[in-house]
Amino acid sequence: MPFYNDHILPHVINLAMRNRELTPYRQRVISQAHGRVLEIGIGSGLNLPLYGSRVDAILGLDPAARLLTMAKDAANRSKMPVTLITGSAQAIPIDRGSIDTLVTHWTLCSIPDVGAALSRNAPRA
Repeated sequence: MPFYNDHILPHVINLAMRNRELTPYRQRVISQAHGRVLEIGIGSGLNLPLYGSRVDAILGLDPAARLLTMAKDAANRSKMPVTLITGSAQAIPIDRGSIDTLVTHWTLCSIPDVGAALSRNAPRA
């Protein structure tokens, strides 16, 4: 299914997330972000304009290279630095303790091994 995953699914995801009824939920989540933010499942970057002045930098993680390509335009317009990373929530390629805020919404259903993703990213005591 490479054609579907590369050419159809990214646009379906982008279209679904543009639903205006979801905007208040996205705004509510994003308004709480501060410091260095990791957004798991950044997709096409629809949330980037919603981040406020309390955010210093954003790392956007997504396994879909096509969605990250779509996110580049939004990243270029962002007021804060944005780094886009191709990767899985099950193996996030950043150091623990280097993030102030973790944002993930409408993504857990698309992670093949949610348990691994959550246990990998759980804060250490």
